[in-house]
Amino acid sequence: MKKATAAALNNKPSLLQQHCRRRHLIDILLLLLGSSDIISIAAAFSPSKHHPSRAAQQKNIETNSSMHPSTSTTSTLFAKPPSPPPIRWGIIGLGDVCTIKSGPAFYKSSNSALIAVMRRTPGAAQRWVEENREVVQRYNDNGGGATGEEVELRGYDNIEKMIHENIHQLDAIYVATPPSVHLDNVRQILSALDSATNNISEEGKEQRLKAIYVEKPCGRSAWETRTMIDELQYRNIQFFPAYVSRAHERTRTLIQLLSAEQQQQEQHDDAKKKSSSSNEETTTIIGDKVTSIHYTQRGSIFARGLDNGGKGIPWRLNAEQSGGGLIMDMGCHILDRLDYLFGPITNVKSEVLRKGGGGGSNSNDDDDDNYPLVEDYVSMSGTIGKCDWAAIPSAEEASVECLWDFSPNADDQDELLITGTNGRSIRMAGMGAGMPIEVLDVDGRTILQRIEFEAPMHAAQPLIQSIVNELRGGVVNDGGGADNSQQCLVKSPARADNAIRTSEVLDAILNSYYGGRHDEFWTRPDSWPGLKK
Repeated sequence: MKKATAAALNNKPSLLQQHCRRRHLIDILLLLLGSSDIISIAAAFSPSKHHPSRAAQQKNIETNSSMHPSTSTTSTLFAKPPSPPPIRWGIIGLGDVCTIKSGPAFYKSSNSALIAVMRRTPGAAQRWVEENREVVQRYNDNGGGATGEEVELRGYDNIEKMIHENIHQLDAIYVATPPSVHLDNVRQILSALDSATNNISEEGKEQRLKAIYVEKPCGRSAWETRTMIDELQYRNIQFFPAYVSRAHERTRTLIQLLSAEQQQQEQHDDAKKKSSSSNEETTTIIGDKVTSIHYTQRGSIFARGLDNGGKGIPWRLNAEQSGGGLIMDMGCHILDRLDYLFGPITNVKSEVLRKGGGGGSNSNDDDDDNYPLVEDYVSMSGTIGKCDWAAIPSAEEASVECLWDFSPNADDQDELLITGTNGRSIRMAGMGAGMPIEVLDVDGRTILQRIEFEAPMHAAQPLIQSIVNELRGGVVNDGGGADNSQQCLVKSPARADNAIRTSEVLDAILNSYYGGRHDEFWTRPDSWPGLKK
């Protein structure tokens, strides 16, 4: 009998539980009967002497009911909260990267709208607006933007005017210029924000700008990348680097593939502990740990903008504009993805050469006048360091070997090979979101599994969509469509710290060629050790 009494006492609801149950019953009665019929019932369950604020609430309900007889409190209590507004974008720079890869994603992504574009060439931005206005407005008003109000797309010749005229509308800005002006562009944005805010302070409004999305590589050196991030974070403006492969389906599938393998291994280990006599073999893909990562890229088949129409050396091969050779434009993607998947690349060692052009013992081209001064061959080795944020943590201490050969007559090759403890490996192209993933047997030739992918029409759209979702508070589904009850919280995989780490690895790789990258090394090519080999 004492045990039963003790159990009953232990099961007695707390005061908080009793209060929640009363409130729950009140909400049900409000829904069924309406507020005007239940004020007295609510008071009986929750006396105003114990809840003074409740009495005020009841008085407000009575007042509102008398003033608006047709208004039901039920609709207020159970109404869905308003959706966050869409993200309104501006673009600085309208070069080739905006044509297909990124530009359309800003107005085609869900809950995203493009309202301003800027290019320094007089009249160029306005011409772009006139050529694209119809399709952009259609998405802004009725499609991905879903703004619920008319939004006019405008073109500008300078950053200050774009900021001043859209200070209350712009949520985010995409910097799509060459790396040489990324830091300057960020500083121009901040300066324009300051002057615009001072001019409109009397209106009692605040600027809306939440984020800057910067094309990769973010800076010509780690110093530039770190400086722009620090200056933005000081102003509470988020920084997102345009390492778009982080958000591709192919990258997510690789994570799931190796994560599922790791889970299977853990389950197998648990089973072996419970039954030492079990002879069941684990069904992992490449083993319980990644042991080595190899990447090879030869040729420049995936490079953009190398045909300069005979107007000199393309900016991607000019250290003053890009920070180095094609490894800055293409290799940064691979280095960032390895960082994202496995962890930081440490213990970096490299051999960096200029094989094309004349004048060096390693060159194989006598025409030096028109050949870029930057490196065209990079061999790098390192190891995966320890961290707590890697998507695939089982790669710690794995060896990393990468080769980029952009020299003349190099055969085209693009292959990333991830090998595990059981000798099997995963093979995939480093570039190209639509290329397959293959699981190879220990002989390195037999294909055990092949997964196909369809490349997104706009390579940057998955990442841009994730940034939009994060800036809107992580809301993916606003309750529309077939599933009107689910809301998901998301965070973009592109982060400021990964941009800094990638820039630091690039500096570590290229230091020997440029004689350091802590200064404006592009102004002193005569001192580059790489040109004297």
